[in-house]
Amino acid sequence: MAISAAFFMIVFRSDNPVAVWAPDNLAFDFLPQSGAAGFMAALMPALQARAAIAKEHSYGAAPAITSIVIRALALTVIALILAGCVIVLLKASGITVFPRSTAFAIKVAYGALLGLIITPPALRAVLPKG
Repeated sequence: MAISAAFFMIVFRSDNPVAVWAPDNLAFDFLPQSGAAGFMAALMPALQARAAIAKEHSYGAAPAITSIVIRALALTVIALILAGCVIVLLKASGITVFPRSTAFAIKVAYGALLGLIITPPALRAVLPKG
């Protein structure tokens, strides 16, 4: 959520309402947000869990970093598909502009949703069973 908030403040600097399409392209900003946030939501927790498993040898062998990265990339594709769904919904809604505060809330909530969707399967794949 914090990363989504920070990037919103950087990308949408103006205090004006945010256009869903041109010139602000809020809708299409869901693509890079989903790619970056999805990848990091899968990669970082899995690498942290791997480090803990490697340190505590009683949990068995730590998974390979390559498998963690490949899984993170696969989960990123899922995040990008979700972004496509959001873009389609915005197009279907006919909404052309959001107040800045509403756009900010949507982007931060979407970032949280990405974490809730992407992180659990990334961790389940790394953590020992049982």
